[in-house]
Amino acid sequence: MNTIDDEASLQSRIEAYLTQQVGAAVRVGAIRRFPVGFSWLTYAVQVDGLPGKEGMQELILRLGPDYGLFAPYSSAPQVLSMRSLAGSAVPVPKAYWSSDDANILGAPFLFCEKVSGDAVVPWVSATEPALEENYRRQLAEDFIDALAVLHCVPWQERPIAAMAHGIDVQNAARLNVEYWEGQIARWAMRPYPMAQWGIRWLKAHCPVAPRVAIVHGDYRTGNFLEQGGRITSILDWELVHLGDPHEDLGWASLPMYMGGSKLISRLAEPEWFYSRYSEKVGFEVSMASVRYYQALSLLKLAATHMAAARCFEEGRFNDMRMPAMGSQIATCLRQMEKTIEASK
Repeated sequence: MNTIDDEASLQSRIEAYLTQQVGAAVRVGAIRRFPVGFSWLTYAVQVDGLPGKEGMQELILRLGPDYGLFAPYSSAPQVLSMRSLAGSAVPVPKAYWSSDDANILGAPFLFCEKVSGDAVVPWVSATEPALEENYRRQLAEDFIDALAVLHCVPWQERPIAAMAHGIDVQNAARLNVEYWEGQIARWAMRPYPMAQWGIRWLKAHCPVAPRVAIVHGDYRTGNFLEQGGRITSILDWELVHLGDPHEDLGWASLPMYMGGSKLISRLAEPEWFYSRYSEKVGFEVSMASVRYYQALSLLKLAATHMAAARCFEEGRFNDMRMPAMGSQIATCLRQMEKTIEASK
């Protein structure tokens, strides 16, 4: 049995690791896995004996299993991003301990604080009632403002600068396309001519970024927690990288995150979204770049679905959502084609 699937073994390994890290005896209580996500596994872990804490404290543990989408994983991008944003106006959990040594807990991992709040459901039917107006507006303001702050962080002075790898405003888009081209080459189980056509178009029409910024990579409803109508934490930093800030705008504005509405991520009217963001971030949004990154985002989704289908076919991930995702590859590529054609 894999260590990360054996709760008793995982519990004892966590106890040993945390005891070593804090230099005092630590007791691990209940471990609860969240039934969310398609790659990293997320657990709530009860821990007693943490320095400066009385009684049981709940930590969040994220494990990157070797059978997950886009494995093998590294905890470094998530940890570097959370530590780079500590003390900023971007609400993120505090990162504690991490390692990519699978001998410790059975997979790369990170521990971070548990933040209070609930996630807003991103995928709803067109018949689902709209979010209450004041609630929606407050969340939308936080959603826009946190993204603008993220894209203004002076990352060159933060730990995440280790991920720069020669990126600049001229090559940001092309490096991004090449990364996803590599993912498709790795995961596709058959040729996808439409994907290759899209890659060629994206390489031939790379925009110049207004700046190189920290890009969340999956910024949308469902990846933040809220409490009382205010965002308490931005989550799921596994796709974080440095790049063109328009990428997050393109991703957040995809139709599948609108929940049958005309609102970006079910939250914001597009014109207001881009206007408020531009005011906060200090540059004018290029709608041509937004459309470019919408097309790239659809290619990313297609690549993710290819990975899901392959993981299931190879028996790496026994989750019936995986073949369902695989059935959406053609839909994503058709939407990519329509987006590209509309941008010409």
